[in-house]
Amino acid sequence: MPSTRGFTLLELLIVITIAAAASTLVGANLIGRDSANLESIARTLMTDLRYVRSRALVGNIDTAISFDVANNTYTSRAAKIERSLPEALNMKLTIDRRDIDGRRGIILFYPDGSSSGGEIQLSRNGRVMQVTTSWLNGHVELR
Repeated sequence: MPSTRGFTLLELLIVITIAAAASTLVGANLIGRDSANLESIARTLMTDLRYVRSRALVGNIDTAISFDVANNTYTSRAAKIERSLPEALNMKLTIDRRDIDGRRGIILFYPDGSSSGGEIQLSRNGRVMQVTTSWLNGHVELR
């Protein structure tokens, strides 16, 4: 009987990590400009969250991304991400109370792919985009 050949989970995770890193580099150029549009910024945030999740999966460790609503920034030491959003952009964070302290909070991704969950709402000039992270499976999506 012929054996079937496919990709292992590790190979797929490595490809996802490389793709996320490449998207992050492209997004970094967009976020640095105040003229960047809201959708580009939201897509970069979504990519960054997915990259942090992949780091948790591949590294088999809890990995966090921290948000500072007061200063319009987010960072992840483990994934080497530091982003400053344009001042004209408003960020609202909705996460579990245990993970928030005033205007700062974190979303944790766990080695099994799940997360602490949360929603980041970005708005500017009456336009709103939401990036959500499912607590059950860590899935990140843009609305």
